Amino acid sequence: MKCHACDGDRFESRVVEIALRVGRHSVISRAHRRPVCLACGEYTLPARTLEVVEVQAAIVAFTQAPRVNGDMLCFGRKALGLKQTELAERIGTTKESVSRWEREERPMEPWVPLTVLALLRERLMPPPKDIEFKRAG
Repeated sequence: MKCHACDGDRFESRVVEIALRVGRHSVISRAHRRPVCLACGEYTLPARTLEVVEVQAAIVAFTQAPRVNGDMLCFGRKALGLKQTELAERIGTTKESVSRWEREERPMEPWVPLTVLALLRERLMPPPKDIEFKRAG
């Protein structure tokens, strides 16, 4: 294996710090081990790992920030891999509403961040497919 930055060939597995900006907040993940180049300190992240970290960062921001603003909503939508139209369909509103919330031209109703948070959590842990729920008795 060669380092993409310096062509170094000596690596060590380390926990890496991944910092993401979510609206006006920073979220730092220290949950991933990656081979780090001993010569320059560079490492790479697989796309799937970055996708998971983005969803995790959005969840942390949505649950810990005092208020979800338009930039955070936009980050959460993109972490879900959705366009404004697709998010609107998933949460039962219009593309125009999503656009206005993201640009902070209109205040978000309280159900919006809660619904997006539920979608983010579902993305990390989809519901089981082979389980049936029935009323007992």
